[in-house]
Amino acid sequence: MWEFESGTDDRLTWTATSTPIEGAVYDVTDAANGPCAVGGGGTVVGRAADGSWGIVVPDGPAARGETLHAVAATDDGRRVWFSGSGGAVGYYDLPSGTRVDHSRPDGMDVTFHALAVAGTRGSEKLLLADGNGVVLPGIVAGDQPDWNRRTTPADGTAVTALAADGEGVGYGVDDNANVWKTAPEGWERIGLTDVEHSLYAAATGASTLVVSGGNGRLYERTEADQWTPHSVGDAAIKCLDVNGRERLAGGESGLLRVRERDTWRETDWNGTETIHGVLVGSPSIAVGQNGLILEGRAE
Repeated sequence: MWEFESGTDDRLTWTATSTPIEGAVYDVTDAANGPCAVGGGGTVVGRAADGSWGIVVPDGPAARGETLHAVAATDDGRRVWFSGSGGAVGYYDLPSGTRVDHSRPDGMDVTFHALAVAGTRGSEKLLLADGNGVVLPGIVAGDQPDWNRRTTPADGTAVTALAADGEGVGYGVDDNANVWKTAPEGWERIGLTDVEHSLYAAATGASTLVVSGGNGRLYERTEADQWTPHSVGDAAIKCLDVNGRERLAGGESGLLRVRERDTWRETDWNGTETIHGVLVGSPSIAVGQNGLILEGRAE
């Protein structure tokens, strides 16, 4: 007979929190000292152990106030990289408490809207994507990145999101519903087929890759390289995060969905602001338009 997991009462309750960031908050990651988010004006904010949010970097890596669109931490959480408009690239180093500017890498004065980091502080690998289909890889030795040759996995189509797994393999998705994986010769296409909408987000977990796009659709790759589709609403899904069996998805029109124990469900958040970034944790975090930062806690 069929067997189903029993329901649980540990659903997340989502509440907005007060933060010092102005304008949109575009992305969030987990660092050694707690969650860290980025947004308008080059502001980087972090969550302290007491639950308060404070400014870590006030005006971007080069102190020029560039909007930051992406943030990702090293595997040990001790270095937080961010990227954004005007070629902005840099990091905040937790052990030293300093920011370091590496803007305009390889002479690129563009908007880097996607970023992936793999490896520990001082030996990490980087991927940066602009809106013209270019992905710039880099390898860090100590404090300085060595930028490799530019790549164009989608032949000029915008790579809209990047992710990296624990083995240092990078993934990307594009506007034509392609999913890409780094390979020794460059990039290898690993999906999708018969999908007509754009893809906007990608996230990895243990043996898991999840991508998402328009019309509330997301796709999860199994170990057998098969793709399982899910529908979680009608709005475009702009962001994803994976931690074990837990998933978070956020997007347009206030879309915020959680998957626990293999079931996707709505949350108690009823706002309409676009969600740009999500983080599974304790608490879980969602960030978005108009300085929005939500915290989700089990009740």
